[in-house]
Amino acid sequence: MTEATAPNTTARTVRLGDHTVTVVDDYPTFWARVDAGTWEASALTAQAALISSDTLFIDLGAWIGPTSLHAASCGARVIAVEADPAAAAVLKSNVAANPELASRITVLERAVAATSAPVTFGARRKAGDSMASILLAETAALTWTTPAVTPADIAALIAPGERPVIKIDLEGAEYGVLPAMGALLAHPRTAVLVSFHPGILADARPGADRAALEHAALAPFSGWLAQPVGDQGPGEAIAVDDLLRDPDWCRQDQWLLSRANL
Repeated sequence: MTEATAPNTTARTVRLGDHTVTVVDDYPTFWARVDAGTWEASALTAQAALISSDTLFIDLGAWIGPTSLHAASCGARVIAVEADPAAAAVLKSNVAANPELASRITVLERAVAATSAPVTFGARRKAGDSMASILLAETAALTWTTPAVTPADIAALIAPGERPVIKIDLEGAEYGVLPAMGALLAHPRTAVLVSFHPGILADARPGADRAALEHAALAPFSGWLAQPVGDQGPGEAIAVDDLLRDPDWCRQDQWLLSRANL
Protein backbone atom coordinates (compact mmCIF):
# COMPACT_ATOMS: atom_id res chain seq x y z
CA MET A 1 0.00 0.00 0.00
CA THR A 2 1.23 3.53 -0.76
CA GLU A 3 1.37 6.65 1.34
CA ALA A 4 -1.67 8.02 -0.46
CA THR A 5 -3.95 4.98 -0.17
CA ALA A 6 -3.26 3.71 3.34
CA PRO A 7 -3.03 6.60 5.82
CA ASN A 8 -1.75 5.66 9.24
CA THR A 9 -4.50 6.33 11.77
CA THR A 10 -2.00 6.85 14.60
CA ALA A 11 -1.99 10.54 15.44
CA ARG A 12 1.32 12.37 15.68
CA THR A 13 2.04 15.83 17.02
CA VAL A 14 4.16 18.01 14.76
CA ARG A 15 5.72 21.41 15.30
CA LEU A 16 4.69 23.62 12.38
CA GLY A 17 6.46 26.96 12.54
CA ASP A 18 5.55 28.42 15.93
CA HIS A 19 2.53 26.16 16.31
CA THR A 20 1.72 22.52 17.03
CA VAL A 21 -0.69 20.44 14.95
CA THR A 22 -1.82 16.83 14.79
CA VAL A 23 -1.46 14.70 11.65
CA VAL A 24 -2.92 11.25 10.99
CA ASP A 25 -1.33 10.20 7.72
CA ASP A 26 1.52 8.01 6.54
CA TYR A 27 4.03 10.66 5.49
CA PRO A 28 6.43 10.35 8.44
CA THR A 29 9.55 11.43 6.56
CA PHE A 30 7.94 14.63 5.36
CA TRP A 31 6.51 15.55 8.77
CA ALA A 32 9.85 14.79 10.44
CA ARG A 33 11.37 17.51 8.25
CA VAL A 34 8.56 19.88 9.17
CA ASP A 35 8.97 19.12 12.87
CA ALA A 36 12.73 19.71 12.63
CA GLY A 37 12.17 23.08 10.93
CA THR A 38 13.98 22.05 7.74
CA TRP A 39 10.97 22.22 5.39
CA GLU A 40 10.09 25.65 3.93
CA ALA A 41 11.03 27.43 7.15
CA SER A 42 11.49 30.81 5.47
CA ALA A 43 8.20 30.49 3.60
CA LEU A 44 6.33 29.67 6.80
CA THR A 45 7.93 32.70 8.48
CA ALA A 46 6.88 34.93 5.58
CA GLN A 47 3.40 33.43 5.64
CA ALA A 48 2.99 34.00 9.38
CA ALA A 49 4.01 37.66 9.02
CA LEU A 50 1.19 38.21 6.51
CA ILE A 51 -1.61 36.71 8.59
CA SER A 52 -3.88 38.58 10.98
CA SER A 53 -7.39 38.03 12.27
CA ASP A 54 -8.96 39.38 9.06
CA THR A 55 -6.93 37.15 6.72
CA LEU A 56 -8.44 34.73 4.24
CA PHE A 57 -5.62 32.37 3.34
CA ILE A 58 -6.21 30.85 -0.09
CA ASP A 59 -4.01 27.78 -0.44
CA LEU A 60 -3.76 26.86 -4.12
CA GLY A 61 -2.02 23.50 -4.12
CA ALA A 62 -2.69 22.59 -0.48
CA TRP A 63 -1.41 18.98 -0.82
CA ILE A 64 -1.76 17.21 2.58
CA GLY A 65 -2.13 20.44 4.52
CA PRO A 66 1.10 21.89 5.96
CA THR A 67 0.52 25.47 4.83
CA SER A 68 -3.25 25.35 5.41
CA LEU A 69 -2.83 24.03 8.95
CA HIS A 70 -0.14 26.61 9.61
CA ALA A 71 -2.29 29.49 8.33
CA ALA A 72 -5.26 28.37 10.42
CA SER A 73 -2.99 28.07 13.45
CA CYS A 74 -1.94 31.68 12.86
CA GLY A 75 -5.60 32.75 12.96
CA ALA A 76 -6.62 32.86 9.30
CA ARG A 77 -9.73 31.49 7.68
CA VAL A 78 -8.50 29.06 5.02
CA ILE A 79 -9.70 27.85 1.64
CA ALA A 80 -7.54 24.84 0.75
CA VAL A 81 -7.66 23.87 -2.92
CA GLU A 82 -6.23 20.47 -3.89
CA ALA A 83 -6.60 18.70 -7.23
CA ASP A 84 -5.14 15.28 -6.40
CA PRO A 85 -7.96 13.15 -4.91
CA ALA A 86 -5.49 11.02 -2.95
CA ALA A 87 -3.79 14.06 -1.42
CA ALA A 88 -7.15 15.72 -0.77
CA ALA A 89 -8.32 12.69 1.22
CA VAL A 90 -5.23 12.93 3.43
CA LEU A 91 -5.66 16.70 3.71
CA LYS A 92 -9.22 16.26 4.99
CA SER A 93 -8.08 13.67 7.53
CA ASN A 94 -5.37 15.99 8.82
CA VAL A 95 -7.81 18.89 9.06
CA ALA A 96 -10.31 16.73 10.96
CA ALA A 97 -7.58 15.71 13.40
CA ASN A 98 -7.37 19.35 14.52
CA PRO A 99 -10.93 20.22 15.61
CA GLU A 100 -9.84 23.58 16.97
CA LEU A 101 -8.74 24.50 13.43
CA ALA A 102 -11.16 22.52 11.28
CA SER A 103 -13.99 25.04 11.50
CA ARG A 104 -11.72 27.60 9.84
CA ILE A 105 -10.60 25.40 6.93
CA THR A 106 -12.68 24.71 3.82
CA VAL A 107 -11.28 22.07 1.46
CA LEU A 108 -12.09 22.33 -2.25
CA GLU A 109 -11.26 19.17 -4.19
CA ARG A 110 -10.68 21.05 -7.40
CA ALA A 111 -7.95 22.14 -9.77
CA VAL A 112 -7.53 25.90 -9.94
CA ALA A 113 -7.54 26.81 -13.62
CA ALA A 114 -8.15 29.70 -15.98
CA THR A 115 -11.42 28.13 -17.20
CA SER A 116 -14.02 25.82 -15.71
CA ALA A 117 -13.13 22.92 -18.00
CA PRO A 118 -11.94 19.75 -16.19
CA VAL A 119 -8.16 19.48 -15.86
CA THR A 120 -6.00 16.40 -16.47
CA PHE A 121 -2.99 15.75 -14.23
CA GLY A 122 -0.10 13.34 -14.31
CA ALA A 123 2.18 11.93 -11.61
CA ARG A 124 5.58 10.36 -12.21
CA ARG A 125 5.56 8.24 -9.04
CA LYS A 126 2.10 7.82 -7.50
CA ALA A 127 -1.07 9.61 -6.58
CA GLY A 128 -0.75 11.67 -3.45
CA ASP A 129 2.84 12.73 -3.92
CA SER A 130 3.62 16.43 -4.00
CA MET A 131 4.80 16.56 -7.63
CA ALA A 132 1.62 15.92 -9.64
CA SER A 133 1.26 18.47 -12.43
CA ILE A 134 -0.84 19.31 -15.46
CA LEU A 135 2.47 19.56 -17.31
CA LEU A 136 2.84 15.79 -16.89
CA ALA A 137 -0.60 14.91 -18.24
CA GLU A 138 0.73 13.81 -21.63
CA THR A 139 3.82 11.93 -20.44
CA ALA A 140 3.13 10.35 -17.05
CA ALA A 141 1.95 6.77 -16.69
CA LEU A 142 -0.56 7.79 -14.01
CA THR A 143 -3.14 10.42 -14.98
CA TRP A 144 -6.55 11.59 -13.76
CA THR A 145 -9.05 14.36 -14.49
CA THR A 146 -10.28 16.78 -11.83
CA PRO A 147 -13.10 19.38 -11.90
CA ALA A 148 -11.86 22.96 -12.03
CA VAL A 149 -12.43 26.09 -10.01
CA THR A 150 -11.49 29.46 -11.48
CA PRO A 151 -9.89 32.41 -9.70
CA ALA A 152 -13.20 34.27 -10.15
CA ASP A 153 -15.05 31.41 -8.42
CA ILE A 154 -12.66 31.63 -5.47
CA ALA A 155 -12.88 35.42 -5.36
CA ALA A 156 -16.62 35.09 -4.83
CA LEU A 157 -15.89 33.26 -1.55
CA ILE A 158 -14.05 36.23 0.00
CA ALA A 159 -16.19 37.69 2.76
CA PRO A 160 -16.52 41.46 3.30
CA GLY A 161 -13.65 42.74 5.39
CA GLU A 162 -11.33 39.82 4.65
CA ARG A 163 -7.85 40.39 3.30
CA PRO A 164 -6.70 37.68 0.86
CA VAL A 165 -3.29 36.10 1.27
CA ILE A 166 -2.76 33.64 -1.57
CA LYS A 167 -0.24 30.81 -1.67
CA ILE A 168 0.36 29.29 -5.11
CA ASP A 169 2.36 26.09 -5.48
CA LEU A 170 1.04 24.27 -8.53
CA GLU A 171 4.08 22.41 -9.88
CA GLY A 172 4.19 24.36 -13.12
CA ALA A 173 0.48 25.12 -13.54
CA GLU A 174 1.08 28.64 -12.19
CA TYR A 175 2.11 29.76 -15.68
CA GLY A 176 -1.44 29.12 -16.86
CA VAL A 177 -3.26 30.29 -13.72
CA LEU A 178 -1.48 33.55 -12.92
CA PRO A 179 -2.58 35.38 -16.10
CA ALA A 180 -6.20 34.68 -15.07
CA MET A 181 -5.85 35.86 -11.46
CA GLY A 182 -7.45 39.29 -11.95
CA ALA A 183 -10.55 38.77 -9.78
CA LEU A 184 -8.44 37.46 -6.89
CA LEU A 185 -6.09 40.44 -7.00
CA ALA A 186 -8.69 43.19 -6.72
CA HIS A 187 -8.32 43.74 -2.98
CA PRO A 188 -5.71 46.50 -2.45
CA ARG A 189 -3.99 44.59 0.39
CA THR A 190 -3.74 41.22 -1.35
CA ALA A 191 -0.42 39.42 -0.97
CA VAL A 192 0.69 36.43 -3.03
CA LEU A 193 3.32 33.84 -2.15
CA VAL A 194 4.05 32.03 -5.40
CA SER A 195 6.45 29.23 -6.24
CA PHE A 196 7.63 29.08 -9.83
CA HIS A 197 8.89 25.77 -11.20
CA PRO A 198 11.16 26.55 -14.16
CA GLY A 199 12.74 23.10 -13.93
CA ILE A 200 9.41 21.31 -14.30
CA LEU A 201 8.49 23.64 -17.16
CA ALA A 202 11.78 23.00 -18.95
CA ASP A 203 11.47 19.22 -18.55
CA ALA A 204 7.83 18.97 -19.56
CA ARG A 205 7.79 21.64 -22.29
CA PRO A 206 11.34 21.75 -23.68
CA GLY A 207 10.31 23.87 -26.66
CA ALA A 208 8.29 26.42 -24.69
CA ASP A 209 9.12 30.11 -24.83
CA ARG A 210 9.99 30.47 -21.14
CA ALA A 211 10.38 34.25 -21.27
CA ALA A 212 6.95 34.70 -22.84
CA LEU A 213 5.32 32.47 -20.24
CA GLU A 214 7.06 34.33 -17.39
CA HIS A 215 5.98 37.71 -18.76
CA ALA A 216 2.38 36.50 -19.08
CA ALA A 217 2.43 35.08 -15.54
CA LEU A 218 3.61 38.36 -14.01
CA ALA A 219 1.56 40.71 -16.23
CA PRO A 220 -1.32 40.96 -13.68
CA PHE A 221 1.24 42.18 -11.13
CA SER A 222 2.49 45.19 -13.08
CA GLY A 223 3.06 48.00 -10.58
CA TRP A 224 3.47 45.53 -7.70
CA LEU A 225 6.60 44.73 -5.72
CA ALA A 226 8.33 41.35 -5.61
CA GLN A 227 10.48 40.04 -2.78
CA PRO A 228 12.47 36.81 -3.08
CA VAL A 229 11.77 34.36 -0.27
CA GLY A 230 15.04 32.62 0.49
CA ASP A 231 16.62 30.89 3.44
CA GLN A 232 16.65 34.13 5.44
CA GLY A 233 13.06 35.11 4.63
CA PRO A 234 11.91 37.82 2.19
CA GLY A 235 14.78 39.73 0.60
CA GLU A 236 14.96 43.21 -0.88
CA ALA A 237 11.88 44.25 -2.82
CA ILE A 238 12.05 45.02 -6.53
CA ALA A 239 9.38 46.32 -8.88
CA VAL A 240 7.82 43.48 -10.85
CA ASP A 241 8.33 45.48 -14.05
CA ASP A 242 12.06 45.67 -13.29
CA LEU A 243 12.21 42.04 -12.26
CA LEU A 244 11.37 40.89 -15.76
CA ARG A 245 14.43 42.65 -17.12
CA ASP A 246 16.59 40.08 -15.33
CA PRO A 247 16.65 36.92 -17.47
CA ASP A 248 17.66 34.82 -14.46
CA TRP A 249 15.06 36.06 -11.97
CA CYS A 250 13.21 32.75 -12.02
CA ARG A 251 16.20 30.91 -10.59
CA GLN A 252 14.80 32.11 -7.26
CA ASP A 253 11.81 29.81 -6.94
CA GLN A 254 9.57 31.55 -4.41
CA TRP A 255 8.45 35.17 -4.44
CA LEU A 256 6.23 37.37 -2.30
CA LEU A 257 4.19 39.74 -4.48
CA SER A 258 2.34 42.72 -3.04
CA ARG A 259 1.38 46.30 -3.80
CA ALA A 260 3.52 47.53 -0.91
CA ASN A 261 6.78 46.49 0.68
CA LEU A 262 5.66 44.14 3.44
